[in-house]
Amino acid sequence: MSTGGGSVEKAWFYNEDTGAWFDVQYNPKEFKFDKPVQWQTHDQQGGNSTLEFQKAQPATMQVELFFDTTHDGSDVRTSWVNKLLELTNPEYTPGSGEAAELGKKRPPRVSFVWGTFYLYGVIEAVNVTYMMFSPEGTPLRARVSVKMKEWTPDSIYAGGGGGTAYDSAPVTLVQLQAGQTVTAVALANNTTTQAVCDANGIDDPLNGVQPGDVLAITPGG
Repeated sequence: MSTGGGSVEKAWFYNEDTGAWFDVQYNPKEFKFDKPVQWQTHDQQGGNSTLEFQKAQPATMQVELFFDTTHDGSDVRTSWVNKLLELTNPEYTPGSGEAAELGKKRPPRVSFVWGTFYLYGVIEAVNVTYMMFSPEGTPLRARVSVKMKEWTPDSIYAGGGGGTAYDSAPVTLVQLQAGQTVTAVALANNTTTQAVCDANGIDDPLNGVQPGDVLAITPGG
């Protein structure tokens, strides 16, 4: 999250289903972003051809992160790596409008935010390489590659689309105060109660939240 006070802006991951987030230990040097677009070629007489647009595929992003616990000797898995691996666990029941088999759970929806870059999606893969160990065999350094895929209603359920999941405006986080309602948060951020509920997996805006909960206000929400 933004650290403020002129400090370096850390990249961070946000669990859209629980409201939990964590900063990376070190910012990546780079990340790869792909936005596939599908076209079909039609051959014509005379050797010419035309292109017909089919659909825009979900965007994908791949980022490599580095974690190090040699300063305190703690296990780099429990301190850092497991936070990413938890984002791949199928522990969440799909909400209304999601296409899923009855009773089948899914991993959480995840946002990756770094400065003005924002991708709302799911994690496709986490690949970990452990590089340094204590004399007892505890891993102390890890290089982690994370691959994400964009999540939008069009790209997930209609087989196309694209949307604005990588909008230039990052997600805004608002912590609920005592007596504050979801509707009040929505009005203060120029959005609707339903948009806030959809972005945070809230079924009941009156009884489904409590003071201290963190709500994500997504771009365009």
